[in-house]
Amino acid sequence: MINLISPVYAAAWKPECIGGPDGDVATLRGIFCVIENIFQPIPALIALAALFMIIFAGIRIMTAGNDPKALASAWQTFAWAIIGIILLAGSWFIIVAIQKFTGANITEFPPSL
Repeated sequence: MINLISPVYAAAWKPECIGGPDGDVATLRGIFCVIENIFQPIPALIALAALFMIIFAGIRIMTAGNDPKALASAWQTFAWAIIGIILLAGSWFIIVAIQKFTGANITEFPPSL
């Protein structure tokens, strides 16, 4: 059985964001880590927001009753949530396709310097 708590694995998981001779000095290269930490969760947050919009639209559809304006508004919210998910998936597909065809590693940040 592999011991994942051993110092060997801990050293292998050390982030490359810290520079300096002892790995404790922040350098200008650390801006790549800041940018990565900002942009990495964005697709998941967009998908989560679309999921909540779908749930919210479903609740509004069920509670609209006989009001046609409320029902139309709820269906419009649902449609925009689906459009958002399709655009997110389509843009990710395009980025991955560009990476596959060109061989450029564009889905990882920071770029190799």
